[in-house]
Amino acid sequence: MEMVDLRPSLDQLNGLTHKKAAAGECLLAQNSKPSHCFYILSGQAHLEVHDKELDRKARLSTTFTTGDCIGAKELLSDQACMHNVIADNDIEYITLTLPELRKLLLDEPNFYSLILQTLSKQMNVALQNEADMALNQAPIKEVEFIVSGANAAHEAIQNLPENAIDDAIMAVANAVNDQADNLAKLTVLESGMGVLEHKIQKIKLGTVAVAQGLQGKPGVGSVIEQKDGSTGLANSMGVVFAMIPVTNPVETLTFKFLIALKSRNAIIISSHRKAKNVGNQTVEIIQNVLKQLDLPVNLIQTAQQPSSRALTQAFMTHDDVHFILATGGPSMVKSAYQSGTPAIGVGKGNAPVWIEKTCDVKKAADDVVFSKSFDNGIVCGSENNLLVDADIYDDFLTHAQNAGAAVFNDFEIHALLEVVFHDDHLDSRFVGKSAQDVCDELGIKRDYPIKLILAETQGQPENTPLLKEKLLPVLSVTKIHNDDQAMSLAKAILADEGAGHTAIIHSNNEQLVKAYAQCADVSRVLVNGAGTLGCIGANNGLQLSWTLGCGTQGGGATSDNVSYEHLLNIKRIAYAQN
Repeated sequence: MEMVDLRPSLDQLNGLTHKKAAAGECLLAQNSKPSHCFYILSGQAHLEVHDKELDRKARLSTTFTTGDCIGAKELLSDQACMHNVIADNDIEYITLTLPELRKLLLDEPNFYSLILQTLSKQMNVALQNEADMALNQAPIKEVEFIVSGANAAHEAIQNLPENAIDDAIMAVANAVNDQADNLAKLTVLESGMGVLEHKIQKIKLGTVAVAQGLQGKPGVGSVIEQKDGSTGLANSMGVVFAMIPVTNPVETLTFKFLIALKSRNAIIISSHRKAKNVGNQTVEIIQNVLKQLDLPVNLIQTAQQPSSRALTQAFMTHDDVHFILATGGPSMVKSAYQSGTPAIGVGKGNAPVWIEKTCDVKKAADDVVFSKSFDNGIVCGSENNLLVDADIYDDFLTHAQNAGAAVFNDFEIHALLEVVFHDDHLDSRFVGKSAQDVCDELGIKRDYPIKLILAETQGQPENTPLLKEKLLPVLSVTKIHNDDQAMSLAKAILADEGAGHTAIIHSNNEQLVKAYAQCADVSRVLVNGAGTLGCIGANNGLQLSWTLGCGTQGGGATSDNVSYEHLLNIKRIAYAQN
C-alpha cells in the first residue's frame, strides 16, 4: 500500500519526541505487556522467538519498517507480546501510549490502515509454524557445551592402553556398587516403584557383573575378527546419546557408560524425569572416579536442565552426536529412529510363558512367582501371560499359591479390571507397585502375604488388557488344551504387543521347545528359567545386558542383547585371493 505521511498528525500530539534504538536492541520483550507502542519513522526490526526454558533464540522472517506501528495490537487488547522485537539497524521511532493511540485512530483514518498492515504481519497463520521450526533448529547453549566436551573427551582416550580402560571400567563399577544401598533408596523414593532389596541386586548386576564380563575383551585398535582372508579392526564411534528408563535408572545408566568406555566413546545421559535426581547422582559418582584416574570427566555428562522432549530432540539431531542408545517407551524409541542419527532402540516386552506338561511343575511355579514379583514386575523381559497345559493346570496353580500367588476369582478380576486397568489401560499409579499393595487397594485379602496376582482369562474378550504388557506383579493365566493352541495364542499375544522381545517356555520336550521357539516372533526364547534374570543374560548363556534388542519385529535395528561391540565401527582389511 502507498505510504502515508502521518508526521503532521503525530506532531499535533503534545510531548511526542523522536527516539532512537541501536541495532540489536530489544524494543518489545516476549511475554511482556507493553505500556506503549512504537511507530517506526526509519529503520527496520524483526521478530525473534525465545525459549527461556532451554535458553535458545531464533530469528523469524517477519520484519517491520517505516510506517509500521509495533505493539499496537497488544496495547489495544491488553495482551502480552508473543515474540521479541529486535532492531536490525539503527531505528528512529515515536512511542504512543494507549490514549494517544486511540486519539490517532479517531483523528486519522489512514492510521487505522497502517495498524491493520502491521497486524497482518504479526497474525500470519504460518508464523507459529515458522516459530516452532526455527526453535527446533536453534542451538541450545547447554547442548552445544555438552556435545563439544564429549567430543573432546572421546578424542583424549583413543591412545590409552587397553588395561587402563579395563581398570577404569572396574573402578567405576565398584564405586557405583559401593553406593548401591543409597542409590536404590533414592530410586524407590523418586520413582515410587520397585523393591529396595531387588534394586540393590540389579545395581550389582549392572555394575560389577558387567565390568567383569568386559575385562580382557579386545578393544579399539584390536583385531576383533579374522576370517576368510579379512581382518576386522575395532574403531570407536564418537559420542553416544543414551536414554535411561525409570524402571532401571542406575543399572542401565552404569551399564551404558561401561560399554561406551570399553568401546572408547563418550556418552551423554538423558534420564527419565522421574529418575533424574538419582541419575544425576550416579553420573557424579562416575565423574569422581574418572577425575581420580586422571581421565576426562566429560566422558559422561548429563544436562542440568529439566528433562523435556525438545531437549532430547536437540541432542538426538545434533550433527556431532554419532549414535543413540534408546531404552524407554515406544514413542521415545520411535523418535530416536526418526532423528536421522544411527540408533538402537528397545521395544516393549509382553512375554508369553508356556507351562508345558512335561516340565517340573513346582519349579516352574516357583520361577514364575519369583520372577514376576522381582522388583514388582517392572523388568521388560519378565513373564506377562501364562499358557498352562490343562493336564497340569490345577497342580500349577496350587504350587503358585504355595509360593505366594493369589488366584483371583471372577469378582476379584472384575475389580482388578475396573480399578487397575481402568479404560482398558494400566493405570500409571500402579506401575511398579507390589501385588500386596494392589490387593490392599482393592480390598482383597488372603491369609498369607501376596507376592503375585494370577487372573484367569476364561470369559474375557480377546482384547483384554490382561493379555498386554503389565509392569506390576499381575499375570494372565489361560488353560491350554493342545500344543497348537499354545503356539497360536503365543503368536497372537506377541502380534498384539511385545513382538521381537522375549518368550518363555517351561518344558522337558526338546521338540516342543524348538517348535515354540520357531513360532514365537521374538529375539530370545528362555527355557526352564526365570524371565527377569534370563532376559538380561544373568542365568544363561546370553550376553549380560541392560539393553535388549527386539529386532525388526519390535521396530529395532538388532535382536541382540546389546554390548560394547554394538558401539564399535569395524574396519575390515581384505586381501585379494588368487
